[in-house]
Amino acid sequence: MTQKKLVAAMSGGVDSSVAAAVSQRQGYEVIGVTLRLKHPNPAFACFQTCLTESDEAAIAGVVEKLKIKHYYLDLYGDFEQLVLRPAWEEYRRGRTPNPCTWCNLFIKFGKLLEFAEKLGAEGLVTGHYVRMVEDNGIYKLRRGVDALKDQSYFLYRLSQRQLARLRFPIGDLEKTAVRALARRLGLKNFGKKDSQDACFGVAGEVFPETLRRLFGGEARPGDFICENKVVGRHAGIHQYTIGQRKGLGVALGKPGYVRSIDSASGRITLVTGNDALESRYFSVDEVSWQNGTAPKLPHHCQVQVRYRSAPGGALVEARGNGLKVSLDVPVRAVTPGQAAVFFDDEFLLGGGIIGKVCKSQNTI
Repeated sequence: MTQKKLVAAMSGGVDSSVAAAVSQRQGYEVIGVTLRLKHPNPAFACFQTCLTESDEAAIAGVVEKLKIKHYYLDLYGDFEQLVLRPAWEEYRRGRTPNPCTWCNLFIKFGKLLEFAEKLGAEGLVTGHYVRMVEDNGIYKLRRGVDALKDQSYFLYRLSQRQLARLRFPIGDLEKTAVRALARRLGLKNFGKKDSQDACFGVAGEVFPETLRRLFGGEARPGDFICENKVVGRHAGIHQYTIGQRKGLGVALGKPGYVRSIDSASGRITLVTGNDALESRYFSVDEVSWQNGTAPKLPHHCQVQVRYRSAPGGALVEARGNGLKVSLDVPVRAVTPGQAAVFFDDEFLLGGGIIGKVCKSQNTI
């Protein structure tokens, strides 16, 4: 009988290593694959988490321990066109994108899944902290057991076809349990420090400025406005996001925060109180429902407007080709360009891109 194959996405971290090892213990032939997303120009080389020498050494150790085949895939060209360029287009408009959601859709669960299929594998296994269940042929994502590590927010764009081929073997575990299991399995990277979210950057430079230089974009400078007065100048709207306090370079006598960004004039409005950053209503565009169809609308559910923000109750209604969201309780710094992700309790429904943000529902 031919042994079934799984391709394991391996980053060098403990999570993906344990996912690969667990899959092997379940009887699969595991084939390791690692993405190389490094720009060929050293001036734009990754310095944080995009496959450091330490990561490669850890991968080599796990591959040797498990005695599995392993491949490196150089996908920087796809990464640039499908993730980095769209991210720059958002930043230059004064919006704040979430490139991880695009990378998951097009690269990690797009190109990698294609590679797995070419190898004759039945699926792709990763170390994401998320659970999946099948209900009458429909695949549903459920939050990971470890609330601090749950990554379901980033996966709202995955299709049923993709989900049918994916495996998430550590979603039922706490991070501490994953490390303990890695140690029992003899994986030397059991204590390896977690990587950060960023995977492309230049030391000492904010990510959107790196993108501006990469694509030869023009900065859009303008005025800082506070209480209808010009209080300073900035070098480009792409370097700022809603709710930002640090790095403004203006003296207001009290902490200032970015309230809004006008891409046409380059004006950035500042406020000096957190209450002024709160909003209850916003639109959502480019909506993806994980099961392929929208729930019956209007629908009351939980919505998460940033990865690190707590979900809150909201009424979701149809609005043209998108959605209108009315939060039960105002939320701080709802940001155009970020992902709004919808949940029914622990189950992921879908999500989209935050568009217009308002204090009154009549102006959406």
